[in-house]
Amino acid sequence: MTLPPAALADRALLWHWLAEVFLAAPSADRLAALRDGAGRKWLAALATEPAFAAPVAQIRTALAVPQDTAQLQTRLTIAFNGLFLGLGGKRTLAPNDSAWSKGGLFRAPVAEMTALLAACDLRLAEGCCEAPDHLSVELMLLAHLETHADPRAEPLRDRLRLWLPGFCAAVRAEDRTGFWAGAAALLLAALDHDELIPQPEERTVK
Repeated sequence: MTLPPAALADRALLWHWLAEVFLAAPSADRLAALRDGAGRKWLAALATEPAFAAPVAQIRTALAVPQDTAQLQTRLTIAFNGLFLGLGGKRTLAPNDSAWSKGGLFRAPVAEMTALLAACDLRLAEGCCEAPDHLSVELMLLAHLETHADPRAEPLRDRLRLWLPGFCAAVRAEDRTGFWAGAAALLLAALDHDELIPQPEERTVK
């Protein structure tokens, strides 16, 4: 895949946004931007791409509930903790490659991602609580590799395509807010989208 620098920057923005979505519950400030700020314009631009229209519509519907931003932030935090942080018991969905691959949690994918990060002269920041095979780590690394036209980006995309369908299907089945269900659908659509990702004039989400 060969894309111009602007397209690569736009893809990187989307990967970073999705990485943040699956890393932590959105802050009140981020939700405010998504509801009525730069983030809202960015989602509207994404929705002009037919492949992204339905997922973005689901995200926007989740943001449009009749609650103020503080109430919505509390609701989404509770949902995030239940979906991804273990508070959902057996229904918790670990956003880790190894949880959806053969071999068991924190096995081969952790070692493989650790090796890939090292080969790219990268490492997780001190104090990072996530394993190297966490979805957010893989997406941020993908953004880095694509931006630098690194040939290792394609194998990483292939890696994501192997385990994300199962994870995203589970998220869509379990998420009652629609926010992460829409994000999961957007993630799968973006992985198969090799063209310019639509953006507003101001390339920011905030």
